[in-house]
Amino acid sequence: MQWRKYVPGILDNLIWIILIGVVIFFSTQTDKFLTPISMRNILSAAAVLGVMVVGQTFVLITGNFDLSSESTLGLAALIGLWLIVPNMAPNWGSGLLMNPYLSIVIILVMGLVIGWVIGAFITYGRMNNFIVTLAFLLILRGAMLAFTEGNAVNGLNYPPAEIFYWLGSAPAVTLPWVGKISVAVVAMLLLFLIGHIVLQHRQFGRDLYAIGGNRPAAVASGIDANRRIRQVYMVSGLLAAIAGWMLAGRVGSVQVDLGEGYIFQVMAAAVIGGISLNGGRGKMIGALGGVLLLSTINSGLNLMRVSVFWIQVIQGLIILIAMFIDAQKVRFRSPVAEPVAAPPAAAVTQSAAD
Repeated sequence: MQWRKYVPGILDNLIWIILIGVVIFFSTQTDKFLTPISMRNILSAAAVLGVMVVGQTFVLITGNFDLSSESTLGLAALIGLWLIVPNMAPNWGSGLLMNPYLSIVIILVMGLVIGWVIGAFITYGRMNNFIVTLAFLLILRGAMLAFTEGNAVNGLNYPPAEIFYWLGSAPAVTLPWVGKISVAVVAMLLLFLIGHIVLQHRQFGRDLYAIGGNRPAAVASGIDANRRIRQVYMVSGLLAAIAGWMLAGRVGSVQVDLGEGYIFQVMAAAVIGGISLNGGRGKMIGALGGVLLLSTINSGLNLMRVSVFWIQVIQGLIILIAMFIDAQKVRFRSPVAEPVAAPPAAAVTQSAAD
């Protein structure tokens, strides 16, 4: 059974092996895959997903979920633009013509507040995190409809809105062969770096792993688990708002269904990247691998002109594979009970005689 001790390490780094295999596969299937524009598209698509995955990773490590983050993303994008643009067609804004910088501050604060309220319901109210975040997913999506009455908010023909679009569309740096990448990609990579440092080298991160691994023991050691849980939901809310701001810059016009279904990709990227749904395990670098894998698969399938319906099937299979890998990590990390030798027959006979 010596081979068992190597399996967890292989499973922890399996995401990078799969990613390399996927890149090789698509490279052999279409000559449009390994091109600068394809690489830029993969990174741009990964940016919004990656920002959300960073926030979700903090929550998952504590053993909780945040299903509401996709609606926080949509509401932040919509409100941010709605506050800036005129109220007449084709803009359908509030007519307040707010300064874009103030609008950005408002949606970031909104993300923090939403996260704190969710965390408060879970910790102070002793409510189930799955149900609370599911309820907020519906509440926030309904709020998007209420604000706009179903109209799309558009700022493409309103010059002051260009400031709001900066994070999602402005070019940042030029990389060899790839070309110019956007500010969004740089921001995403920077957030992953900060998240890695916090989780691996700061007390805050160590507290989260302790809470997710064994909450009663963490509390007994003096960690305020409820406070930490409220804080990770605030982080998730803030990063979802940043992702909404980022996505608005990419799409230009914010529909009321913006971000719908994103949570499935977020969870899949995090789990296939090694973040355990049971809490207490996983690293930010693995989550980055999950984000890049999903973006690569989506881009490769589109270049191969695979039907959108089959893409959804493949995404579902990826989630299933991610759950299987996570289950195997638990299996191979669990201590194997040593077999108990049967007592000699003579001893059993003597015991019966006594």
